[in-house]
Amino acid sequence: MAKTSKRNQGKPRGPRKAPEPTGTRLPFRISVDREALHALDKRAIAVQVGIGIVAGWLASWLVGGSGLLQYVVTGLAGSLIGGFLLERFGIDLGFRNQTASRIATATIGAMIVVLLARIIG
Repeated sequence: MAKTSKRNQGKPRGPRKAPEPTGTRLPFRISVDREALHALDKRAIAVQVGIGIVAGWLASWLVGGSGLLQYVVTGLAGSLIGGFLLERFGIDLGFRNQTASRIATATIGAMIVVLLARIIG
């Protein structure tokens, strides 16, 4: 049960002010749109993370690598990169199933991410 102060009883709380910055200031400001955050579809996010895991695992199986966290990171980054590149070059993979198409696109992108990481590192 939340405690209420005696001086603010019955009054709705307004938006909180951000604390005054002390010391150095960052060159950018981070703000969160809470309405947009609540509007996100939690199921779609879970599906995308699942696709990222599968795509990262497939990419690591094809080009090497290991670790669940690495699977997720390479799969999610791969889905963005693969989707961008395939759309940019006008490549259609020909899958009728949308989930299979997303997994294949993310796997191609994850393979690119893993190969680029090996070249750079």
